[in-house]
Amino acid sequence: MANAVRINRRKRKPALAWVLVFAMLFQGVAALVLASPANAKSSRSAAVVEVTGEATYKKSGGSRSYAVYQDLNLNQGDSIVTGPSSSVVLRVVDREDEITIGENSEVYISDLVEKNGGKKTKVKSWAGSLWAKVKSLVGSEEEFEVETPTAVMGVRGTNFMTSVNWKTGETTMAVAAGIVSASEADSAADRKQTESVSVYPAQQVRLDSFGWNNEPRTRAEYADPKALVEVLDKKVLESFIKNIGNIQKEQDKIKAQLKENLDKGEGKPDGRSILKISTPADLEAVTTNFDRFLSLLAKSAVDAGKLTQKAVDEANASIGDPSRKLDIHNPPAIDKNAGIDPEVEQLKKQAGQKNTAYEQEQRELRDNQAKLASLLDRIEAERQRIQDQNRKAVAEADQKATDQYTSTLSADEKKKFEESQRKNANQPAPDSSSRPTSPPADSGSDSGGGSSDDRPSVPVLISPTAEVTVRNPVQIKLKAAAGTTVRVLNGTEEVGRADGLGDNEVTVTLRALQPGTYNLTAQAFRESAASVPVSIPPIHILGVGLAQVGGIKDGKLNLALTMKGFTLAEPFYSVEAHLLYDKAALDYRGPADLTSVPGTVFYGSQTAETLRQVSDASKNELIYAATAFETQGSGAIKPIQLSGDTLLVNVPLSVVDSAAGSAKVDLGYIKIIDKQGNTVYESRDIQSISVGTK
Repeated sequence: MANAVRINRRKRKPALAWVLVFAMLFQGVAALVLASPANAKSSRSAAVVEVTGEATYKKSGGSRSYAVYQDLNLNQGDSIVTGPSSSVVLRVVDREDEITIGENSEVYISDLVEKNGGKKTKVKSWAGSLWAKVKSLVGSEEEFEVETPTAVMGVRGTNFMTSVNWKTGETTMAVAAGIVSASEADSAADRKQTESVSVYPAQQVRLDSFGWNNEPRTRAEYADPKALVEVLDKKVLESFIKNIGNIQKEQDKIKAQLKENLDKGEGKPDGRSILKISTPADLEAVTTNFDRFLSLLAKSAVDAGKLTQKAVDEANASIGDPSRKLDIHNPPAIDKNAGIDPEVEQLKKQAGQKNTAYEQEQRELRDNQAKLASLLDRIEAERQRIQDQNRKAVAEADQKATDQYTSTLSADEKKKFEESQRKNANQPAPDSSSRPTSPPADSGSDSGGGSSDDRPSVPVLISPTAEVTVRNPVQIKLKAAAGTTVRVLNGTEEVGRADGLGDNEVTVTLRALQPGTYNLTAQAFRESAASVPVSIPPIHILGVGLAQVGGIKDGKLNLALTMKGFTLAEPFYSVEAHLLYDKAALDYRGPADLTSVPGTVFYGSQTAETLRQVSDASKNELIYAATAFETQGSGAIKPIQLSGDTLLVNVPLSVVDSAAGSAKVDLGYIKIIDKQGNTVYESRDIQSISVGTK
């Protein structure tokens, strides 16, 4: 069919990353702003035909904002930001296509050129809602696209609406007239059509970071007008009602095409829709939904106070056929089963089973990883216990031999022996018979080349030689005498060891350390004798820590997510973290949008935080997402920089079942990104804690 919209979903970009993109896009980031047209002949423009409230624009590559005004001409690379109760209507000058931009929206004109005889128009909507009315394109060389964080809509002549959640990047798209072909692609530049779903009038698609694991046809459904009105701006709905005549004319073309297909015995309109029209009754039910959707959308908008009765009356006055006029008093409901292909229903069932099996597989993988890590810790602890026992046995044997020897000495001889022992402890002689079990208070710094003394030489630290910020696994490079064991200690806890190699450098790979700042030491050991400890410069391990705070109150427990190991040298803009716990034990019942809390990482009017819980049969997954963003007139935001541990968020979880007395919570995934969308830190290592539920 001619009137088609193509949506290519970008390959598994987390919603949080898209939130960051639109938050920084309007700060003049050079990497995200396309160059101006190469020559004047290829340049095109879009004119502002209407503006209400406060709206600003930035020129391509610029960082300064200016007020939008009527008749303003915009070109490729320019951007628009609308404030509360504000809107802008753009008209592409040489085609008369119109785009209505609602309040609190972020729109960027990425392409507005004429190339190879065809006109290319592309706008990116990173937040807010818009209405697009596009005239039919002349040839295959012409393009008109509207891109959102999760979709690219290629238009051939269509009336449709989109809404982008500015915090999560989720896109809701509904078609009033025309057809939408939605498919997943590796990137926006990759238009190779693999699997797709054709979305018809009165149908919608919701695109987010979680729903494209399955066959795309499982994502389309008949629209929910009431829910659409909740996310669409008043100005967008006004554009819908003003264009009702054009919408009905386009719908008539699709109705005629569907009837022609049925007359030819073609039940599936194009092979990729969710429809299968087998009888005239099926066709009647499907096309009736087209008209019902328009009336229900108008009624929902009036009920919500986003459209007036007068606006609907004026729209009805322009409709010649009385049977097609909008009924906002008692409109019949959309038939959700009209013409739905049974194959699609089966696909949806299989998708549910597939998701459950996949999630179960991921849970088992995480559990096995946690069990393996726990087993390795137990093995290391047992090895250390046996080694400590051996050292203790040697020391006890030495002490016993010393006691037996001194028991045969006179008081004067015993005094001389003890004095000699003290001297040997501070200045060991080559033939000393003593075995000092602890290092002297100050023995200087020896080379790592080895010594014939019983007490090992001090290790020589090769790296790090200055304060560092690193990720696991941490490696320490030293030189230590052959025949010794180098131990790296966090206080009294061993975190890594290796055998000394004399003049050859040795690398000690530390076990995985929890996020935070560490002041480690290194010592060389030969049996029970230890060298003087060597201080290692502070090591910062980036990450997010998880801990329970306090006990149970009012049936709830609190978990603290804390940023650890960050310094001023690691600025960032956004954080995403995933918590997993048993559905039968714990549940999140708080708000999705969080209130800014003083003293936390994301505090202030230019930040946003969300908590979203998704569930399967047995598990809950709570997704925390936070970002810094630019607001109207605020100017460029500064990156977030931390020094020391800082609270990210307190998460209240409701205790569903306290009988067991405890429950396990996993911190399964963390991602932190900077202003340009680069990954500052990412971890799939599971942190598990046991929380008290009584």
